[in-house]
Amino acid sequence: MPAPPPSSAPALHIENLDVTYGRTVSALRAVTLTVPPHGIVALLGANGAGKTTLLRAVSGTLRHHRGALTSGRIRYGETVLDGRDPVAAVRAGVVQVPEGRRVFAGLTVDENLRAGALGRRSTTATRATRDRVLTLFPRLAERGGQAAGLLSGGEQQMLAIGRALMARPRLLLLDEPSLGLAPRMVERIAEVLRTIHDQGTAVLLVEQNVGMALALADHAYVLEVGEVRLSGSADELARTDAVRRLYLGEPADTTPGAAAGGQGAA
Repeated sequence: MPAPPPSSAPALHIENLDVTYGRTVSALRAVTLTVPPHGIVALLGANGAGKTTLLRAVSGTLRHHRGALTSGRIRYGETVLDGRDPVAAVRAGVVQVPEGRRVFAGLTVDENLRAGALGRRSTTATRATRDRVLTLFPRLAERGGQAAGLLSGGEQQMLAIGRALMARPRLLLLDEPSLGLAPRMVERIAEVLRTIHDQGTAVLLVEQNVGMALALADHAYVLEVGEVRLSGSADELARTDAVRRLYLGEPADTTPGAAAGGQGAA
C-alpha cells in the first residue's frame, strides 16, 4: 500500500475561481473551497454543475479542454497552481484520475503503472511504490502482462487509480470513480479510498453516488450551475432537505424545525 506522504502536507485553497469555455460559456463563478491536509472533501452536483471543470482547473488540464481561468487563485500550500500546467501540479503532489477509466489500452498493466512513475528518479522507490499498489489491488498483480484494454471496467478503474498512486500524490483528485461499476466493485473502490486516506493522502472526490461520497467525506460542497450553493460537514449535508431530496432520493423532512444544515455560498 502507498506509504503516507509527509506529515507536513499542505492544504488546497481555491478562492473566487471563475472559469469560462470559449470565452463565452461561464462554467464556474466565484467558487471558493478548501481541502485540508489528509482530508476527504466531496464535490456534489448534477451533470453540468462544473465539478469536472474544477478538477481540471486544479490539475492544470483545463486549457486542453478549451477552458480558461479568468479570475481567482488556486494554491496548494505555498505553490500557486492557477495557470500552471499538469506537470507543475504533479510536481507539487497533486494528481488527477479523470472520469472514464482512461488507461493506456494498448499497454500492459505493468506498463501503465510504470507510466505513472515517469519522472521519478529512484528506481528502488518506484519498485517499492509498485509493490504497495499491487498490495492494494491484488487483481492487478495477477494481470500484470495483460493489455489494459482487455480488463473489466472495475479492473480498469483500479488501474487508473493505481497509476495515479505511482506518482505518490499528497492530494488525489478523483472524478466519478464509481461510474458504471457494479455495487460490489463500488464497495471495493470505497474501501481503497478509505485506505488511501488513512495512509495520509488527501482526496477531492467528484462522485454522482452521493451516498458513497458523503459516507467517505469529512466535508462536502454542492455545486449548482457553476456556483457553490451548500457547504458543510458531510454529516450535516446528508441531513439537509435539499441533499436528501435531490441527491439521495429521500423525502424531505417535514417536521417543524427540521435542520436546513450546511452553509449557503454565493
